[in-house]
Amino acid sequence: MLNEQARAVIPHQLLVFNLLVFNLLLPIGSLLMGLEILLLPIAIVCSLSVIFYIWYRAKHVHQTPLINAHWHIVWKRCRIVLIAYSISISIELLSTLMISFQKDPQLRSIMMIAFTRIAIVPTLLVVTPLLISSTIAMSKVRRGKLKVAGITPQ
Repeated sequence: MLNEQARAVIPHQLLVFNLLVFNLLLPIGSLLMGLEILLLPIAIVCSLSVIFYIWYRAKHVHQTPLINAHWHIVWKRCRIVLIAYSISISIELLSTLMISFQKDPQLRSIMMIAFTRIAIVPTLLVVTPLLISSTIAMSKVRRGKLKVAGITPQ
């Protein structure tokens, strides 16, 4: 059985896994391999599934105050990821609209590649600080030094 501190680290570990795998590795790998159309939707769906699970745990599963506080902290960070997703998707939709007016198929292809890479930037810019802050939080929780709204580990 895990102690309270170990269980308080789990939401941060889940967020870090989500950010590393579904927001960094898969998108960058898809860009390098030229499989954006296939892998980016898979990465987004998987990431949204993890975010949905974090939301569910933060809102509907009640444990000790310390563990609940950490699920809520991670849920707030996930909302930042969702905002970045909405910005990226808006850029992608706008670029698709612009590309639809292009008659030359070669220029259309070049524009699609360029705009897809530009659309990923907001998400990538959000992921790095969230990775750093979650990693720091995991370290502090493990050492018992992170206070959350006056709650200290037992």
